[in-house]
Amino acid sequence: MLRRNLAILASVAALSLGTGVATAKTPQDQLVIAMAMSSIRGLDPQEINQFEAAEVVANLYDRLIALPPDRITEPQPSLAESWTVSEDGKTFTFKIRQGVTFHSGNPLTARDAEWSLHRLVKLGLAPSTDLRQWGFSAKNVDQLIRATDDYTLVVETPGVWNANLILYSLGSFSTSIVDRKLLMEREKNGDWGREYLQSADAGSGPYSLETWRANQLMSADAFENYWQGKPAMRRVFISNMPESSAQRLQIDAGDIDVATRLSSTDLGGLERDGKVTVQKTPGIGFYYLALNQKDEILSNPKVREAFRYLIDYDGLAATVMKYYGNKQQTIIPAGLPGSNTENPYKLDIDKAKQLLAEAGYPDGFSKVYYATPVTPEFEVAQSLQANAAKAGIRLDLQGGDHIGKFRNREFQLFSARSGDRLPDPHAVLQSYATNSNNSDEAKLTGLNAWRTAWEVPKDIQDMVVTAAHETDQEKRVELYHKINEAYLAASPALVTSFQRTDAKAVRTEVKGYVGHPTWLTRWDTVTKSE
Repeated sequence: MLRRNLAILASVAALSLGTGVATAKTPQDQLVIAMAMSSIRGLDPQEINQFEAAEVVANLYDRLIALPPDRITEPQPSLAESWTVSEDGKTFTFKIRQGVTFHSGNPLTARDAEWSLHRLVKLGLAPSTDLRQWGFSAKNVDQLIRATDDYTLVVETPGVWNANLILYSLGSFSTSIVDRKLLMEREKNGDWGREYLQSADAGSGPYSLETWRANQLMSADAFENYWQGKPAMRRVFISNMPESSAQRLQIDAGDIDVATRLSSTDLGGLERDGKVTVQKTPGIGFYYLALNQKDEILSNPKVREAFRYLIDYDGLAATVMKYYGNKQQTIIPAGLPGSNTENPYKLDIDKAKQLLAEAGYPDGFSKVYYATPVTPEFEVAQSLQANAAKAGIRLDLQGGDHIGKFRNREFQLFSARSGDRLPDPHAVLQSYATNSNNSDEAKLTGLNAWRTAWEVPKDIQDMVVTAAHETDQEKRVELYHKINEAYLAASPALVTSFQRTDAKAVRTEVKGYVGHPTWLTRWDTVTKSE
């Protein structure tokens, strides 16, 4: 059996290099996933910020709260078997499940949960926003998040927020519970075990990390003593296979079970062949075009409005976006409170020309346009470039990794897609519709609105903050409807066109592999039919 496993691992590695090595169908008790692994720079749940890494972490660790993919707005017990919320809405008391052990054999207690949440806040890395946005800080977290005994954890928020926002945050991958004793033993120079967790795990989840080779492969073994029972898949492999054509070839042959980041053409072909099911999982985010408001031309409201008429919404929906997005021009993701299906814009070159002339640019202008060079983002960018040219706007389209320039406001036009971890309108609105300090010195780099240097209208920002604090759900829904309308009318510097969907091809014999809107796809639910 060991030789067979090694052979499979070698085959997966060879395939990731594009050698085309032929293999038999994957074993009945093993799951093989192909993905582009270049964005996975480590496996520390309180450091990662990529959806590919999130899927791995979702299976190495558990969290206090579970957010089922089919009921994502209904928090369910996980490591916390129950909880209560105080009458004033500020104190959450969690009863920690007894009898849970980490992969190391150490027992999991409320002390581990306390330490994990302190670690997240005190490290202060990108995922710490999940708690810091509610007022937790390195100075107050020891006082506000505390274990009162081995199986009771108290989380006291500095202010009153809608309770679901706190529970959703505690179901995010960033709040995974880590093995305090193990990491304290592995700590180097006060790093909270960060170096160790780049290529190891300290979790209690259904799988334990067996092999990790950056940009090559990962293998994880089923955890024998998992509190929900040993998973059916004895081992899970992930292979680095960034090319869509290679993934299509291998899943068609049965050499891999799950393919990710395929082109719409390859997904369509696989779907027609009938060997796979194509999953389209709605995401909490959008494909967007960002217009830098430091640029005199792009800051003109009529120019911003013109760009809305240069996107071929219907054409893209039928082609490159068929599997990767649903047309949506409003700001609250479909399925969340306050969302609507209003899409008033369409491709209209003449209307765009009219707006440009009214703005004082009848002959157009030239700008540099950065776009992510992956499917489908780059195809969307090429479509916009072609339509803009018809209106007199000359876009110098440049692919590459320009996210750093976007975060530092060193761009003219930039397009990509966003994804958020909380299944609530606030997750998107905080980034797209708040910018409390538009100065360069503020460095609110986590906010897309700040990155575009857009002075968000005060009435919109006030409504976003009010809605997050509102405990009456009906009032929240009313506020979100108003925000949706106001945002669209503002001709924002962030032009949304499609709500993202994450598409994956799954072999028909694979059952129970279910995409998750916040990327917490689990492997312990997977079985295979004969």
